Amino acid sequence: MHRQRTFKASGQRDGEDYAFTIYQRQSIAETNDFSCGIAYHPFNGLPLTLVRYNGSNHEHGDIAYRPHIHLATEEAIAAGKKPESEAKETNRFNTIERSLVCLIDDFNLSGLQAQRYQLELFS
Repeated sequence: MHRQRTFKASGQRDGEDYAFTIYQRQSIAETNDFSCGIAYHPFNGLPLTLVRYNGSNHEHGDIAYRPHIHLATEEAIAAGKKPESEAKETNRFNTIERSLVCLIDDFNLSGLQAQRYQLELFS
């Protein structure tokens, strides 16, 4: 069982409107089982997850039980893979709230706040 919260976001650039969903999902049983991400919603297509910040509850390739970030790439899309299939290990977060801080900073979001005091790095 998981708990989840979802935010709708929008923006405009060069006269075009853009829609996004920002989400946090965390296991009730295991605090390291979480994901925080942002998906782009084109007006005539399926949502595209741009990035996911995942907790340390599982292995992903060479990443063994460490937080990691999945980022959509053109190469993955061209190869017919899940757009955000590749991941990189990180030490920028180790909680779901810290992952939201990273997402807010990485995407320069406004109107959404996280507990920034929790951003200190861990080893």
